[in-house]
Formats: sequence, C-alpha cells, structure tokens
Amino acid sequence: MKNIIKNIALLICVTMFFSSCETIDYGNTNDNPSGPTAPVTSQLLTSAQASIPSIAVDEKAILYMQHITQGQYPGSSRYETLTASYNGWYTGPMQNLNEIIKLNEDPATAAGALAFGSNENQIALAKILRAYYLQYMTDRWGYLPWTEAFKGVESPQPAFDSQESIYNFMFAEVDAALAMLDAGTASPQGDVLFGGDMDRWAAFGNNLKAQMAMRISDVNPTLAQSKFEQAVASGMLVTDNADNIEFNYGSDETSDSPWEDNFQTREDYILSVTMIEEQRANLDPRMFKYAEEARDSVHPSPNFPGGIDAGYVGAPNGAVNGNVPSYSFITSDIIYEKQYPSLLFSASETHFKMAEAAMKGWNVGGGTAAAHYALGIQASMDYWGVDTTEAAAYIAAHPYAGIAEIAYEKWVSLYLQGPEAWAEWRRLDLPALTPSPFASDPRIPVRDAYDAAIESNNKANYDTMVAAQGPDNLHTKLWWDVN
Repeated sequence: MKNIIKNIALLICVTMFFSSCETIDYGNTNDNPSGPTAPVTSQLLTSAQASIPSIAVDEKAILYMQHITQGQYPGSSRYETLTASYNGWYTGPMQNLNEIIKLNEDPATAAGALAFGSNENQIALAKILRAYYLQYMTDRWGYLPWTEAFKGVESPQPAFDSQESIYNFMFAEVDAALAMLDAGTASPQGDVLFGGDMDRWAAFGNNLKAQMAMRISDVNPTLAQSKFEQAVASGMLVTDNADNIEFNYGSDETSDSPWEDNFQTREDYILSVTMIEEQRANLDPRMFKYAEEARDSVHPSPNFPGGIDAGYVGAPNGAVNGNVPSYSFITSDIIYEKQYPSLLFSASETHFKMAEAAMKGWNVGGGTAAAHYALGIQASMDYWGVDTTEAAAYIAAHPYAGIAEIAYEKWVSLYLQGPEAWAEWRRLDLPALTPSPFASDPRIPVRDAYDAAIESNNKANYDTMVAAQGPDNLHTKLWWDVN
C-alpha cells in the first residue's frame, strides 16, 4: 500500500511540474536490511575473474590455429565470424575492475574497502587483471576506446586509442601494480585465481609483462628488451611446470570447464588434420596425449613404427565433418572432466620466449637459444606426461636451428591455448598454415572486425580509427604484426 501511495504521489509531482508537491519521507521502507550497505570489492573481483575462461578456452582462435576443427557445423573454421563486439568486456569485467580501483583509491570509500584486503593489494590485482584483459582485447581488434572510455554521458562517443598507446599504458599499469604488491599486508578477498597469494600475482604480472614485451619486439625492440629483461630479473617467470599458472574450475555447472560444457550435449570439435599430420610426420609422442583414437576410423594414414597411430585421424579444416566418430577427439580428461584446468602461463612458453630473446641478444639470465629451445620442448613433453626416453628422442631429432624451429614448437606446445597461439603465429608468420579451402575468403584472419554498431554509433571516431589502422576487416594487420 505504501508503494502505491508513493507512486501516486510521484505521478502528481510530475503532472504538476513540482509546483505544489510536498516531499514525503518514507524512511527505510525500500531498504533491504540483509543487503550490503556499501560496494563489496571481493564480489567485484570474483565476478571480474569469471571472464578468464573466455580467454583460456577461446574456441575461435584455436580453430584458426588448426589445433582442432569443427564437425557437422563449420563456422569459425571457415572464418565466417565477420564481426565481433567488445562491449561485454567493457560492461563486465573491466567495469568491475575499474570500480575496485576507484573504491580503493577514493579516500571517501577506501576505509570501507579495507574490509576486503589492503587497498594497495586490491588495486594491484585489479590493474594486473585489467591489463591481461586489455591485451587480449587489443590483440583481437587493435585500436580500442580507452582514455575516453568509461565516462558515461560525459563521453558517449569515445575516441579510439592506438594499439601502440594501449601497450604503453599496459606496461605502465603492470609496473605500477607490481610495485604495489605487498605480501605483508592483508590479501584481497574474492580472489578465486590465487586465493590472495601475492607472490603468485607477482608471477602472473611478470609473465604477462614478458608476453607483452615479446609481442612488440619487432616494432619497438628497445622497449621490448627493457621490459623483458626486467621480467627475467624479477625471478618470477615460470620456468618449471610446478609453477605453471592455471585457471582451476569448480565442480558445479556455473564454474566448471567450458570444454565440459561444450561436450555435454554435442560433439562439435575434433582434431585438425594439420595438427595430427604434423605430429605424425615428426614422430611427436605428444599426439597420443593431445588426441584419442577415432572411435570409428575409416581413413587410412601413415604410421609411427609399429603402426600404433593408425587410429589417430585429423579432420579437414572447415569441411562439414558430419561423421565425427571417424576422427580423433581431444582427450576425454579435458573435454569430459568439469575441473580439468586451463593453462594461462607455462614453463614451456617461457623457455621458448627465452630462446627467442637469447637469439636476439637479450639478457635472459643464462642459457643459450638452443638450450632454452630444448627446455621448452622438454617442459611441454613433461606437462603432457610423455615418457622421458621418447621426449629425449624427439628433441635429438629436432635440433634448434633458428626462429622457424622456435615458432613451430611454440605452436605445438600452445595446443588449445588459442589466443596466445594465434597472436604468436601472426607475429612470426610461422609455422606456415594452409587456410581452409572451404572458406569463402581462404585467408586465416589476423584480427577481429568491429561490430557494426561501433560504426553507426560512433562514426566520426570510427572513421578516424580506420584511416589510421586500416580497413575494418579480418585481414588488416595490427601494429605489432609487421612481418
């Protein structure tokens, strides 16, 4: 009844243009006595981290890299996703992280935010995670609204920042965050990634920094070397599988692995012929760890000695592969176990970065390019449970000779890590991948195009961006992609 009376009073106020309406105080009638009285930064952090699996299991990028392909319904394996929207990243995790930073920096709210961890650690975590998301986004689209973003009605049509300026911002962001981390003060609550372990966040930040540095190494080698060597000097880079950074999933339907969700009712993804035949040709024992034998193999294929690989069959990229049991699937532990973790940063990846850095003459703290190359393969073999004798034989048969070998082994070792595999393939233009012959435009995309609403809602800034970056299609190279 009070709400009805209140609505009638409001209607009268509007009708009379406030000329004769008294203000009526209904006290705390609409307050929830059990609800929070201030923003809860721990909940904002948990919500922001819930988007990590969207990067860890980005099927489109994995399909582009021909680790897997699709079955009955090819789409992204034919490069048919012509545009994509970045809005969800801004309104979702980015907005939550911005709010964490704001609440902990503002003197009016910082004291209340202390209930959920030290202000400095909360800000640091938010900045590192924000840079992680931002790199993923800019490596998909290139230019993005940033310095004028998040201003609401003050800037409804924000300008686009160049990818170079975004990378400069991310380096500054990560450096500032690493300087703020303090394991001696209260850890942030709501951290589902590391449970508030500041040392793990320092490792995450430094591995992200090394990744960003390698990404820009062809366009700004001086800055790249400086930032990479800083990351190496931190002693925080993952060089042993025991320290791999993974995202761990829950056992319920809201927090379980995206792979398990993908295969609950349909079997849409199968091994690509590219991955299977490359591994077969190179006698790569990881093939038996990446894939399972086809349930109904009808395709003859070459064999490892002894014929033990005859059932491992890859499907043509982008074809309508309707009889999926004829092809190999990703191993059942990955696609059917709710809690199988996703790799974010690995020892193998680090050693391949160090191999390339050593090749460039950068200080990697010891070890030659050849040594780190071999360590990268070994770490990958160990992670996937390959027998040590088989791993040693493979390494001996595939010695280091330069960037082509590093690029190939990085591509193999980044199996199912789509965004990083796609980015490094674009940067290096290696290994040589044959585009799907079933695509209407048989070129593997090198970026995402912007959703059509971007042009219609922000045309002047969109046009300025296109004039600077290049045509808004799937084939305009990004700033760091100069090869």
